[in-house]
Amino acid sequence: MSQISKLAYVDQKLGAPSEGQQTTRILFNTIEAPGTTSGLVFFKTFQGLTNGQTNLVQNKLDSMESVVIKNIYLAQFDTAGILGVFGAASGFNYQQTLSIIVGNQQVVKNLPIQFNQGFNGQSFDRLHTNSGAQFFGTPTKLSQSVQPIEIRLLTDIVIPPQVSFEVRIDSTNAEYGTGAVVCALSGYGKIFSAGNTF
Repeated sequence: MSQISKLAYVDQKLGAPSEGQQTTRILFNTIEAPGTTSGLVFFKTFQGLTNGQTNLVQNKLDSMESVVIKNIYLAQFDTAGILGVFGAASGFNYQQTLSIIVGNQQVVKNLPIQFNQGFNGQSFDRLHTNSGAQFFGTPTKLSQSVQPIEIRLLTDIVIPPQVSFEVRIDSTNAEYGTGAVVCALSGYGKIFSAGNTF
């Protein structure tokens, strides 16, 4: 089933209107200064986050919106805006797993992310090349030495309208530092369009 068909099927089963503007969607959420912890939960807390730190105000889409998730992006920045290895602020990589919960269903369970992590992380789906050749020198905001994690999902995950969702990262005391960690979900979506003509 194509992602467009799957989105229409889920919307129909939930009684959501099928009208709406089809679009590319990216949902993102930031956790500031997470420190050392055994777990992160993205898309749960929005209080105090600015427009550049999230593009949602709650962990549900509006009643006329839905999205199919195709890619997951994870990044860790220090206070100067320089990318670091996700969960390894001190340089030691901890095993981490990712889970996605939509409503009361765990749709991705304990997916290990260490294969995509580091200086030359290999793409999980093998559709992309290595994330980049290691850069030697002092990294800056414009010249990063580490690439963010990108995971392309092999199945379509639908986030329907008005259903809560969250992304969890579990580990054994991974070190996320004093900067920020970001999770972004990208894919195909539908947004509300009030007008009949454009």
